[in-house]
Amino acid sequence: MKFRHHFIVLILPFIMSACVSLGKFEEMESHRNSLQVSLDSLKNVLAEMDVRINQLNADKTSLQSQLEGRNKRVAELDTITDTLSDRVQALQIEVDMLTKNYEQSKSKNSAEIKRLLSNLEALQKDVALREQKLKDYEEALAALQKDLVGREQRVVDLERRLAARDSALNSLKTRLNDALLGFTNSGLSITIVNGRVYVSLSNQLLFSTGRTDIDKRGKEALLELARVLNTQTDLSIFVEGHTDKQAVINLGAIKDNWDLSVLRATEVIRYLVNDGKVDAKRITASGRSEYFPIDAANTSEARAKNRRTEIILIPKLSELFEILEK
Repeated sequence: MKFRHHFIVLILPFIMSACVSLGKFEEMESHRNSLQVSLDSLKNVLAEMDVRINQLNADKTSLQSQLEGRNKRVAELDTITDTLSDRVQALQIEVDMLTKNYEQSKSKNSAEIKRLLSNLEALQKDVALREQKLKDYEEALAALQKDLVGREQRVVDLERRLAARDSALNSLKTRLNDALLGFTNSGLSITIVNGRVYVSLSNQLLFSTGRTDIDKRGKEALLELARVLNTQTDLSIFVEGHTDKQAVINLGAIKDNWDLSVLRATEVIRYLVNDGKVDAKRITASGRSEYFPIDAANTSEARAKNRRTEIILIPKLSELFEILEK
């Protein structure tokens, strides 16, 4: 219908042109052009409306699909609601039954309830007592932990001092080795055992058989030893005499190996003090007789090893003992 209207509008000027003047014709022609512009505009609007209609149709289809999904979900929810309603009813029945049983049990078991309450009260008291014990334990544990920290610190200090002591002993051993190097082939050895430096001098170096006076070579070694000891005043010095198992025969006032070991030890001390100028307050003498052998075999070589004088150098441990006492 709209097309026919536009067509009539388009051809009308031509029909009327045959009957009108030229001026009128031009006016109509201008009007026709204006109408043509309007027609083109309307066509564009119509095209846009067609696009919009298509979009609306697509939206309608999508909305219908969503509506169908929602209707399906509503139906599912209705089913779930019915199921839950049934379940609620069943639970209500069960609750009513349990309530009825509880009321019956409550009336029948009041004595049992009182007994349980009494037990609960006793249990609460026991829990309170245990909590107090736990608190006391935690306080004691905190005190122990504090004490442990202090002990650990003292252990660290002790280890540091022991390391310093070991370092000093190794340094002392090195100095002794350097000072007494010329006597190592004559039966002299230097070792560190349990934090002590042992300078062992064989009788081959110090004493002739059955005698207590020191040989010349032995005196030279003792003087070298004294020079080192006089520079290391923080050491205690123990001199121990050792013999073999052979019995003492025809040695005058020397009755046995005890006498012989002690006399040799005191002779070494006397020489260190008088000639080596070592402080006598630092030195202790002892005789061990035959009872601490190096080699227990009954051979001439073993007996030679056992006949010795050991000079034991011990660092002063007063600081270490103080740490241990704490």
